[in-house]
Amino acid sequence: MEPSLTLFDNMTQTREIQMLKTVLPYMKEEQKKQFAILIKYMELQNTIQVFSQEEKVLSMCSVDDNENNMLSMLNDLRKFCTEKEQETLDMLTNMFSMMETYETIFNSWPQEV
Repeated sequence: MEPSLTLFDNMTQTREIQMLKTVLPYMKEEQKKQFAILIKYMELQNTIQVFSQEEKVLSMCSVDDNENNMLSMLNDLRKFCTEKEQETLDMLTNMFSMMETYETIFNSWPQEV
């Protein structure tokens, strides 16, 4: 399973930070800690900068209202999960789909007054 970048990662990571992360394993042991802290500091600065730009925050922190948010979230999580975790997500997805179907059927029945 190769991790992929999320929308948040894409907004807070830079090409330079990715390059620094790539170089880190090749550094001398005594330099790695300071370098890793520097990288995380740069990521924090980028995050602060992103959240100071309201339009970017709004686009990053919202999903389409027409989507079923729970099912969409579970499907988005799949790419970060192990095979066993994906099986659990599949079970949850099926459960939520069945509940949604039940709710649709139940709400379509005439209501008694």
